[in-house]
Amino acid sequence: MLTFILVFALIAGSAVIYLSNKNQRWRKKHINSRWRILAYFLFIVALFGFYSGMSLPVSLFICLMVIMLSHMFIPFLVLMVRDK
Repeated sequence: MLTFILVFALIAGSAVIYLSNKNQRWRKKHINSRWRILAYFLFIVALFGFYSGMSLPVSLFICLMVIMLSHMFIPFLVLMVRDK
């Protein structure tokens, strides 16, 4: 259950970073870049959460993998969901 919550925190942080980018296509206008602080906080909390149950290299790998995959998947999800 904790792993699911931590992965969701990483995906939410990636979504916030995507939404604060000026080239995002989810909303008509991008959100304020101050929201990136929340995303970085979610990344750090998830890293410490994974580190509580695993070693540091494994927790870093999992966090970077989930962030990387969500940064690749979110723009394609927006293209599939958005009506044109």
